[in-house]
Amino acid sequence: MSASKSGSRVSSACDPLFVSMHMQHSGEFFPYGFPAVVRSNSPLVISAAQESWGSWTKRFAETAVEVRCLVAQSTATERPPIPVFRAQGHLLTAVADRENYFCCDLQRGFGFAWITRATAEDTSYLRYHVLEAMTTTVLETRYLASVHAACLVLDGHGVLLSGDSGAGKSSLAYACARRGWTYCSDDASSLVRRGDGRKVMGTPEVFRFRSTAGDLFPEFRGMKDSRRGDGKPTIEVKTSSLPTIRTTAEANIDYVVFLNRGGDGTVRLRPVPASETSSRLYFCPWPAELTFTEEQRAAVQRLAAAPAYELHYRDLDSAVDRLEQLVRGGLR
Repeated sequence: MSASKSGSRVSSACDPLFVSMHMQHSGEFFPYGFPAVVRSNSPLVISAAQESWGSWTKRFAETAVEVRCLVAQSTATERPPIPVFRAQGHLLTAVADRENYFCCDLQRGFGFAWITRATAEDTSYLRYHVLEAMTTTVLETRYLASVHAACLVLDGHGVLLSGDSGAGKSSLAYACARRGWTYCSDDASSLVRRGDGRKVMGTPEVFRFRSTAGDLFPEFRGMKDSRRGDGKPTIEVKTSSLPTIRTTAEANIDYVVFLNRGGDGTVRLRPVPASETSSRLYFCPWPAELTFTEEQRAAVQRLAAAPAYELHYRDLDSAVDRLEQLVRGGLR
């Protein structure tokens, strides 16, 4: 690869690490409401960032994180493999192959990626495995704590629906939204660490369902699977195409509900103690020496102070009825 083809203004002999590549394209975006500056030598990267976060507005006056994504000329034409993540100290790497990788400084809130032109042209891969993965990582380590849960609001009360993959978070979230709840997120929610509340930021622009969603919801029958960056078949439905669905980008959590789909079909709620709530909500993947993990644990402890229940259910409508009873009238 020559330096001139890759967008650098100096020769590779003078700049063997390509640290002087000209990143003439940049933009400021606000994923989860936090400022993030994206820089690149390719407009494809900024276009992908716009697709991911263009509708977000600034909600927090924090120092911006920065991600740089450099695009090199290459003869590669195939989609690279799914990246492999590793971390030590304050550094995290994600390597797909020798030409597609990124590294994040978890203390500074900075990330750097190197990808091929073919990868940049594969918008779904670029967004899911590079831009969103890198930016979400540095934002989380600076400002957030992620929990594997859908989030909705009813009558001003925020509810988290937590569960493993396949527990029905997306389908139950949509069933609630279709009944008049306000939708915030269907799979992952980000808890704001600073402050003393239980504020969660979501991704209300889209629902992502398994390919069998048409069996549950007739309005989705016949829709074709899209392919996320990992190749997983998914039906993606933008909430902008669902005019009756109300959305919000944030919610203050008053209830936590763990989903347990199956059993004899009887719908019931079992109280869950705070100690169990915390351990079920939060898993810390980061190196132990990083001090921000203590902030994350403290935020999850605040979240665990909310009343928590395990919902045993099979039928969606009955589950929504029970959740509405919980929020509106309490349990009798």
